[in-house]
Amino acid sequence: MKFRLEEIEVPEDNPFKNDALKRQPVVEFLRDLIKQLEGPFVLALDSPWGTGKTTVVRMLRSSLKTENVASAYFNAWKEDYVSDPLIPMVAAIDELKVIDSEAKQQFASRMATVKRVASKVAKRGIVAAVKLATMNAVDLEEATEDVLSATAGDAVDDVIESFKQEKASLERFREALESAVKAIQSEDAPKPLVFFIDELDRCRPTFAIELLERIKHLFDVKHMVFVLSIDKAQLEAITAAVYGERIDAPEYLRRFIDLEYTLPVVHTKQYTRVLVERHGFNSFFEARRSHSELRYDYDNFVEAFVLLSEAFGMSLRARERCLTRLAVVLTQTQANHYLDPFVCAFLIVVRTMRPELYKGLISGELSPRELMATVMNLPRVRAFADSRVPTVIEAYLIAGDIDRVRGEETQRALRELAEREPTTKDTIRARELVDMLRHVSGRSFRDFSTSYVANKIDLASRVGDDR
Repeated sequence: MKFRLEEIEVPEDNPFKNDALKRQPVVEFLRDLIKQLEGPFVLALDSPWGTGKTTVVRMLRSSLKTENVASAYFNAWKEDYVSDPLIPMVAAIDELKVIDSEAKQQFASRMATVKRVASKVAKRGIVAAVKLATMNAVDLEEATEDVLSATAGDAVDDVIESFKQEKASLERFREALESAVKAIQSEDAPKPLVFFIDELDRCRPTFAIELLERIKHLFDVKHMVFVLSIDKAQLEAITAAVYGERIDAPEYLRRFIDLEYTLPVVHTKQYTRVLVERHGFNSFFEARRSHSELRYDYDNFVEAFVLLSEAFGMSLRARERCLTRLAVVLTQTQANHYLDPFVCAFLIVVRTMRPELYKGLISGELSPRELMATVMNLPRVRAFADSRVPTVIEAYLIAGDIDRVRGEETQRALRELAEREPTTKDTIRARELVDMLRHVSGRSFRDFSTSYVANKIDLASRVGDDR
């Protein structure tokens, strides 16, 4: 049993070997699209954080490699500690592995020029920033000089000269870069150099904007195609953080992005089954099939978890966190003891997504009926509400209410409501809950207790990954 999953393996010779999310059609579409782009071009892959964009990028890179399309990779989030993204971006291109010996030699020679010019551009940017902050005082040798008089006249000339030098440097950089890219092109069938920028929306706001500006002003060269992995909503928020709330963030970002592609939603049930398999839970659930009351624990957990994941709008990373917590819960559950899969799934999800509701329930401040009413008002709750799962969960929570007196009063009120005529929506709901409560009370061993399940989940939350 695994408590934390390793990164999905994406073999270069078989990119879709472990394609649990069935991304192959999407990746192949993007691959064929990119092959047709001459560049300069910027393609944005848009999907919320934690929905598997990085895995798509890795599959896409491997798939492009099988088509002899060169690519560079840059994780912006890991490099945002530097002041200027230019240098690590150039370093990413410099790491390209060129197979042909002649092309490799030409590429290395031309990249030497790119690196040399990039260093000058980056240094000039740092000096310009310092001069601006110090009113050019870095050029003064004597502290006793009259700073205001000495810099007032020189500042204009310095700024104009710096602008000329900067413009010339940028042009030399683009020429050198285009020459380096050309060195790895096939003359009979030229293919783009694809530069993947990952985790852009997780960077420091100023770094993210600076990176976009660098792409637009420095890397806008022939046969260069950028693929940005972004959460557009988050990137718009970053833009507003830098330029203020009044900026039209979507319009601003259109300056940098030529085409957006929204990754399709994954098949949640299939993904959940894959997570269970990758964590090594199958043997645990298989051992329970010999017990009549436990044989459907696997199916019941998957059913509840899938519906709850959708209702709470959970990212793939959040679902992985939940399964990590389930791993700890399973270690505390003997093969012939109740797992209570519906309630277990519910409490793990609520603990992960809405910890204040979870705390209210296990402290007794929030009743099971109040909690379920809140959940049933979630924006994406329809599929969950139309299933049997809410009834099962609510009945268990009422039976195991932390406040025993309140729980008994709730059950008595439900029985009275269930017997009323005429039949209404409320009476039908009451009858469903009463029937399920009879099932809960008919368990062959150990009465259900919310505290018992919650204690295992709380331990899982302390041991598990709270990223």
